[in-house]
Amino acid sequence: MLALATMVILTLVVTSFSLRLDSHIKSESSRIDRRKTELAIQAGLSRAMASLVDANINVTTTNDEWFNLGETGSIAFTVADSSVRIQIIDTTRFVNLNTATEEQLEQLNFTENQVAAILDWREDQLQPRQLGAKDEYYNTLTTPYNVKLRRFDSVSELLLVREFTPADVLFPPQNNGGNALLSGNIEDQPAPIDILTIESRSPNRREDGSERVNLNIAQNPQLVQAGISNQAAQAIIQRRNTQGQFTSLNQVFAVNGLNLQDAEVILNVATISAENFLNGKINVNTAPEAVLRTIPEITDDQVQGILTRQGSFEQLGDITEVPGISTNTLQQLADFLTIGSQTFLIRLEGRRGPARSYAEAIVNIVDGQPRLLQLNRPIERDPLTRWGWEIDPLSDQSLLEEPN
Repeated sequence: MLALATMVILTLVVTSFSLRLDSHIKSESSRIDRRKTELAIQAGLSRAMASLVDANINVTTTNDEWFNLGETGSIAFTVADSSVRIQIIDTTRFVNLNTATEEQLEQLNFTENQVAAILDWREDQLQPRQLGAKDEYYNTLTTPYNVKLRRFDSVSELLLVREFTPADVLFPPQNNGGNALLSGNIEDQPAPIDILTIESRSPNRREDGSERVNLNIAQNPQLVQAGISNQAAQAIIQRRNTQGQFTSLNQVFAVNGLNLQDAEVILNVATISAENFLNGKINVNTAPEAVLRTIPEITDDQVQGILTRQGSFEQLGDITEVPGISTNTLQQLADFLTIGSQTFLIRLEGRRGPARSYAEAIVNIVDGQPRLLQLNRPIERDPLTRWGWEIDPLSDQSLLEEPN
């Protein structure tokens, strides 16, 4: 009996040890798989950034070579015994949460309270708007914190802002009272996270990379030499001398005496800023319908005209060929538009066995070199639906192999 009891005890001990060992092996294997998905993401990010070295940031379209890398996540690039899927998008195809005007935010179907709360969150004044919120509100929460008073660092940061819930960020509008950004039902409308970014820079250059003439400091000979008619140059200088410097392109197109030909040249060669890049512009070559419709005062015909010509705008002045675009309409639209981008969003999925990892990188191109600004994790566990990717890749290719 003693021997039998001893055998039973030893069997139980061995079984228990085996179960623990098996659990440890599985846990360690899972950890290794996860680690290798992260390494695959890093390799994919390096490959994506390398493809952006030759990107033309002055004229950015979906016909560019970098855009086709990975074919919207359809290709699984093999990295040793792991794989990575890649997609690159210019961020000027989105609405910039840090620069969007009050009118633009309203077009996004945010409530008046939400719009006021966003503006109060990102602006540094201490007095809240009537419908907004500053420290007085956030300090009374169960877990108190202070208002940001500066730019958003991620779209998901909206979840810290008064009046916002995950549904307000991740899902389409839940009522029919808002602005339709797309034709169809409410469920067909984009969610804010689908069309928002926190970083979108476009170069303040002509399409060939040369400097633009600054309408706030240039004299008549410089303006004429840049291609602006003498009549338009005189009108611009007179307006500048009597009312002060221009603070927006919209003001430029309100100058008396400008015609559509003048407007085309001004869009192609001029600026009112001395900065090397501009924030928050929308790329007419790449922006989807929903983003174009966030531009205040834009009409259905103008949106459809832009969509019809997307990819063919070689200079910003080509926008004047869109039906319905005039010097009068440019007084509302001009400040929102660009044809270039120097910031890009790289979406990545790393795979190894059953393990999956996801990342979204924001890259800025400076002096021809891509530089990583941020590497974020999507707030959803599985972001593939939002990205518009297939669940599984359609083909495989070595990461070191040149794409077809």
